[in-house]
Amino acid sequence: MERQGLRIPGWFVVAGAGFVAGVACCVGPRLRPPEALPAVRAASSLAEGSFATCTVPLDGFEGLFLLDFETGDLSGGILAPATGKFTGLYKTNVLKDLGFKPGQAKNPKFLLVSGIANVTRLGPLTLSPSALFVTDSATGTTVAYGIPSLTAPAAGAFAELVRLDVVNPRGGGKTR
Repeated sequence: MERQGLRIPGWFVVAGAGFVAGVACCVGPRLRPPEALPAVRAASSLAEGSFATCTVPLDGFEGLFLLDFETGDLSGGILAPATGKFTGLYKTNVLKDLGFKPGQAKNPKFLLVSGIANVTRLGPLTLSPSALFVTDSATGTTVAYGIPSLTAPAAGAFAELVRLDVVNPRGGGKTR
């Protein structure tokens, strides 16, 4: 009795090899040990009445900023881990940067959000890798502020937020 060998068509071998390679490419990376995940950064913003608040990551801490619509004062800081008191205090006034003339701001409304900024050096200043963005709701004019590193303000003193840029979407771009 003679046995006949099993013959597999060539196209079947090529298709099978392609299938195995495709599975290896798709599943293989999932079988490797996971790489370190990037740090997750979450920020929040809220506006109600005549105030807006937002949180922002600052040099390993969570900062809280408050914008008073009536005065234009933007201030904030972090809670010191050892004391539970606000420290690393920051302040600026947004009205002039947004183009308001003295006495002109009648019931203004603003948006306040935080974001990532890779502007960490500005002249002699070291800035945190976060920024604050304030938008005048009536015109869309937006100002970006850099936040000096936590080592900048002296204890109990305010550090001035650094105006980075101003943009006006209803006038062809930059305003200043």
